Amino acid sequence: MRRILPLLAICLAAPAGAQTLGPLIVEGNALSRSVDCTGRDVVVRGERNRLSFTGGCRSLEVQGNTSEIRAEMAPASRITLRGETLDLRWSQAGDGPPPRIMSEGRQIRVEQVAAAAPAARPGAVTRRETARGVALNLSGDVLFPFGSDRLRPEAAAGLQEVADLIRDLRPRSILIIGHTDAVGDDAANRELSLRRARAVQRWLEERAGGAMPAVVVEGRGEAEPIAPNATPEGRDNPEGRALNRRVEFVLER
Repeated sequence: MRRILPLLAICLAAPAGAQTLGPLIVEGNALSRSVDCTGRDVVVRGERNRLSFTGGCRSLEVQGNTSEIRAEMAPASRITLRGETLDLRWSQAGDGPPPRIMSEGRQIRVEQVAAAAPAARPGAVTRRETARGVALNLSGDVLFPFGSDRLRPEAAAGLQEVADLIRDLRPRSILIIGHTDAVGDDAANRELSLRRARAVQRWLEERAGGAMPAVVVEGRGEAEPIAPNATPEGRDNPEGRALNRRVEFVLER
């Protein structure tokens, strides 16, 4: 009998100096984990899996039943789903054509969702290019204590990165958006997210000086999550809520 490993990643041999990585193959049942798929072709085989792929998969093929998959896909990628009771939520890494999606089977659900912020070291700024300009993200947990709009001392490192980018890029304008998780009252969360965005604005104006362009500040509270605040079973999802507590910046060209 062939033994199925819980997680098997295979890199096919490539000529010396080649930059293309071989396929990433994930096999097994009842798996629950996150995998970096940047620039890779991904094949998933198994049942009752809950998998997350980040970084921008070049292609994704799912063969199996009763699985939940979340995948960040590269522009112009391919998605193939074969099986029953499959739930795929995908987001796109960067600007470009959306993936081509093909499915064979029953009860296959496909939904596009907002891209999750990349994992980063504490205090680090995550950055991505958009048609509008440069989008930046900072964790709210690094910037502020729980329920407060008062900046932590350790917030200075990440905010200084933002200030340096403002000086280097000289954007036409800046949009600063505060976000919270879904804990608490919706109106209170909107007000807290706005106060936090204004606190960040004041810090940047003091440090960036004359490099600061016109600034628009918004507080959107819990209205725009980038990860689930709760599991499909209705339990709390601390990891998802942590991603949702954030301050975003758009440095407009």
